[in-house]
Amino acid sequence: MLEDKVAKAFFTLLRAGLWNRSIDSIDCFPLSKADWDTLFRISVQQTVEGIVFDGIQMLSSDILPPREMHIKWLVRVEKIEQRNRWMNDILAEQVAFFSKESIQPILLKGQGLAICYENPGRRVCGDIDWYFRTTDEFYKADKLLAKYGIVTEATAGYSSFYLWRDCEIDHHQKLFDIHNPFLSGYLQNLQQREKNLSVRISIQKEGIILPSPLLQMLQVNAHILKHLLSFGIGIRQLCDAARLYKTYHSHIDSTVLKAVYTKLKIIKWIELLHEVLVKYIGISEEDLPFPLERNQSADWMMEEIWKSGNFGFHDERYQQENSGKREGTKRRLWSSFIKYVPYAPMEALSFPLVHFYSGLVKK
Repeated sequence: MLEDKVAKAFFTLLRAGLWNRSIDSIDCFPLSKADWDTLFRISVQQTVEGIVFDGIQMLSSDILPPREMHIKWLVRVEKIEQRNRWMNDILAEQVAFFSKESIQPILLKGQGLAICYENPGRRVCGDIDWYFRTTDEFYKADKLLAKYGIVTEATAGYSSFYLWRDCEIDHHQKLFDIHNPFLSGYLQNLQQREKNLSVRISIQKEGIILPSPLLQMLQVNAHILKHLLSFGIGIRQLCDAARLYKTYHSHIDSTVLKAVYTKLKIIKWIELLHEVLVKYIGISEEDLPFPLERNQSADWMMEEIWKSGNFGFHDERYQQENSGKREGTKRRLWSSFIKYVPYAPMEALSFPLVHFYSGLVKK
């Protein structure tokens, strides 16, 4: 499937848009109207339509999409940029809201990753994720929201959820989606060591704290693995990982990061991820934190991501017609377990158990 003409065109345009560089292969162009329709649909399903649109701007005029498609795509990209501005407004509001009560949450993913992009406004934004360093601060935020009539709902992973001006907000007590219970002490110590290396950015004149570059890399990549162990992940998340590596390449100790991955017993999976980031997403090998291991193919993992779409909502293998829901939960989890247990054994074993238990208890 990844060898067909549309898939090749998709990744060619994705790489051009993501890295702001010229088209690396034009042998898959021109495309027919039906091909462009398919490419647009896939770009939307994988939530990278803004990045692919930037890639389209690198094409010569004789191989551009049909005018009506180009306009349709442009309108969608403008809406993405509008939503990003709206999201930034909400982030600034929330920071001001919490800071009045001396609550200082840490922003995970989202707009903190968007700043790593050549064109941040073209990254499709989702919800807002805040991490709280202590349980006390987590519940203090809950009480503050309740005071203003905002009720939070407990969710799996010791987290909570609510709406703020129709924007989905998640609060987290855990920074990492690492489920091996024997590593909690190690992760706490790691966070403490990295505490003074936090990144500070400004959005709408409000100061926002992000985890240190090393912690961001671990957090983003562990999040990808978690979703691969459940319903799947979108290509946008791979773009996030690649842009994060590129942006903070000189800000981390690669030996330390590799030691962390090894300690967490996910290093074999990380090597697969790096292979995908180079071959399909187009990151330069020099921007990886450590040299690429070329002893295995990761094509099967990219095939899985391609088929599942963003968080598994578009996986035709498990779809009931017009259901709009993710189906076949047990089959998916078992299939994911079989695929990933050789590469991240403790996470594959621990994830379903911890995920189920944390959904019952809001610590």
